[in-house]
Amino acid sequence: MVKKLVVKTSNPKTILDMMNELGTSFFCKTDQDEYRVIYFATNREVWFQGKLSPNELEKIKTESHEVTNITVDEMASEILIEED
Repeated sequence: MVKKLVVKTSNPKTILDMMNELGTSFFCKTDQDEYRVIYFATNREVWFQGKLSPNELEKIKTESHEVTNITVDEMASEILIEED
């Protein structure tokens, strides 16, 4: 039985659609035009990396915590969130 859903996407619509229940999300700018967003809810993780339109970015900003860096270490099963 699967107990956890992990979604990795570069489609902004996917992450915005899945951020529909109480959970926690973090975002950071990774490049000039790209962002990384990590969303956690009970048994769901959504990992986004890609470009966001101004409207998509505004929605992410209202629902997420902005941080300095997000590092994913899949070997250690850890996600490191850094903020200033």
